[in-house]
Amino acid sequence: MIARLDTTASSATAALGTHYLRFLEALKASGFEGEIAPDYASRTVLATDNSIYQRLPQAALFPRHAEDLERIARLAGEAAHRQVVLTPRGGGTGTNGQSLTDGLVVDVSRH
Repeated sequence: MIARLDTTASSATAALGTHYLRFLEALKASGFEGEIAPDYASRTVLATDNSIYQRLPQAALFPRHAEDLERIARLAGEAAHRQVVLTPRGGGTGTNGQSLTDGLVVDVSRH
């Protein structure tokens, strides 16, 4: 299920950077079959790992299969999306904040 990206000022996604919103819309349009979670609750859950650090990501991506990972990488390689920061995440067990980012979390543990 792909979350609808509501860009109205009252939505939780209104605080996201415009280049991230453009990336998420393009990813959705590319046929991404995983989940896109720009909501504040999902972002808050992924703002911590097994370390003492906290960083609130712009959104979380939960790719369903290898093709979704390819879509993410292909899109990130385009000049229009060079400002987008991607950080992979597995179990979030790192003790030095390795899976934390202010960009997009690509969480491969769900599927």
